[in-house]
Amino acid sequence: MASAVFEERYGRILRAREQGYEELSDFLGRRRDLGPLVRTGLLRRRETNTEFQRYNGYVPTEAGSEFLLFIPDKELVLVKPGCSLRLRRALAKDPMPEAPFKATYAEPTAEQFAAARQMRETAGRDVWRLQRAEALHKFLLQGFMDLRMFTKRTAVGEGTLLGRDLLTGTVARHAHALHVKPTAEGEQYLMVADPWELILVRPGMELALFARCEPEQARYWCDLP
Repeated sequence: MASAVFEERYGRILRAREQGYEELSDFLGRRRDLGPLVRTGLLRRRETNTEFQRYNGYVPTEAGSEFLLFIPDKELVLVKPGCSLRLRRALAKDPMPEAPFKATYAEPTAEQFAAARQMRETAGRDVWRLQRAEALHKFLLQGFMDLRMFTKRTAVGEGTLLGRDLLTGTVARHAHALHVKPTAEGEQYLMVADPWELILVRPGMELALFARCEPEQARYWCDLP
């Protein structure tokens, strides 16, 4: 079964090359680092793992679909014809090229989407809470991560972020308002989504933020080849 899947996939790659497509791993070359694609919001971690997935479970975002074609049944990501140069220019805008990134560190995102659905289900008739849940869902599709989910996984919460000067206190403007906001350094890793008062980890910055806050605990992942 496995050999048949790989043979079919390779056959699809060969046909795609004839049509002017380029398989993503070929485009990336020997290094095959997905970090720039993730940090620029062109790839996101999929909801669940599949048996024959490639790219450690990353798939194109809506923004990435401008350059990339995803073929689900073959688990292939292809660079569209004529898009290689524009894609390289987009990757040159990587916000933090030296940030530690390991594709194997990111977990499937089903739990994050489930949390957004729960937010929507418990919002009742509160329009702001409904919009907040919908906004979170959209940000997850772009590769962002709710800070609360990051805290659940790493135990790095607001207290640690305040202590590392990545968050600072702020005066609440209304009942729903946050009491903290990212500092100038913190904005490299975090973003506040207004007016929904969500603190989000930027795409691809989960491991980098963990390493910034708890370097010893993150060392294992950062040192992986």
